[in-house]
Amino acid sequence: MKKRPTPHEKSSALEPRRDSITDLFPDSLPRRPAPIVPTAGTVKHDALLAMIAGPVSQPRFERSWRLAAYINELVNDGWAILSREIDYHGRVIAEYRLDLTDEPTRAAVAAMTVRRRQAGFIHPQLVGLLVVSVPALVAALAAILGGV
Repeated sequence: MKKRPTPHEKSSALEPRRDSITDLFPDSLPRRPAPIVPTAGTVKHDALLAMIAGPVSQPRFERSWRLAAYINELVNDGWAILSREIDYHGRVIAEYRLDLTDEPTRAAVAAMTVRRRQAGFIHPQLVGLLVVSVPALVAALAAILGGV
């Protein structure tokens, strides 16, 4: 059997010098969605909080020995995370930090810190009202309970 002749035409692939991933109008591209915030109390959430506080590496992250796996899950959830290799007692390990130049990541971190500040926070101007209202509330409860 004879072999079929191969076509001498060029493929339709782009030339390497013209193959570019940049867009002419980057503002027209759809924005990336906001990263998914992990459930509070999970190891993934603790890894995220550690990176919000600053760079984190495996020896400093005491919650789990699988930090890289949780970092990978955070990246899959949309968080922009940078890693670099550092020397640790003669070994090369990874150190992770959030990329705050990424707009969705920066906005999500800002929203998380605002929520954390609001949880359990009493504004100093309202503390004075507590001082006045708590004794009145205790007196009212005592009158109600004493009258029964």
